[in-house]
Amino acid sequence: MEEEQLSDGAIHLSGPELIAAADGEASEGIVSHLRQCALCRQRVTTLRNVQQALRYRLYRALCPSTDQLIDYCQGLLSPAQHALVARHIASCPYCSAEIELLMQRDPLIDRLLLSDLLNQRVLRYLR
Repeated sequence: MEEEQLSDGAIHLSGPELIAAADGEASEGIVSHLRQCALCRQRVTTLRNVQQALRYRLYRALCPSTDQLIDYCQGLLSPAQHALVARHIASCPYCSAEIELLMQRDPLIDRLLLSDLLNQRVLRYLR
């Protein structure tokens, strides 16, 4: 355990140890220290809050929009845009999961579309 001494004279966890604790990867020694040290517990809580805020703000910040992913699935993008989105999807688990979801067929939607199509044909026949 790397320890650091702050101005209060007590021994506290180092930056990497605090990060390990915030990420849930702390050793038993770090966990034991956190049980006893309110300051280090507070620092770990602060790190977790910062990580959560960053995840929230940066989540998919560099990803194509859902509209672009829909256009990709429907083949509506230009060849250059299609290549860019395809390259991104290959390296992004979030977009690749969204593409899988977009490509799934929903039986309820299929039934509604079929029902609408049949209703249109019946109305045309009755006219």
